Amino acid sequence: MSLETLFRVFVAGVLVVAPTVLFLGLWRGMMALRDDDLVNRTMNGDFGPIPESPITAAMFGYGGVQRSRTTSSTGGGQVRCGQCGAVNPEYADYCGNCLDELG
Repeated sequence: MSLETLFRVFVAGVLVVAPTVLFLGLWRGMMALRDDDLVNRTMNGDFGPIPESPITAAMFGYGGVQRSRTTSSTGGGQVRCGQCGAVNPEYADYCGNCLDELG
């Protein structure tokens, strides 16, 4: 077998195997991030409320205009939905369970 043929087989092998290896590495990295303590603490609200900024207001539809809300006995800045009774964060505009407008 000539040197050129061996080189072509090597390149073909790399082109077949490399995307699979990269995908598996990305998958393992995503699974590690999913179970990260920082993600869990952020999702549980341990760092306080989400700051009000023009970017978060545009993305999530809150901030800027202050609305009065009736908070129930849930405490911790949470609002109970009048439609289904689900507990939502105080900055939410719509219920996460039934999508009814809060406030």
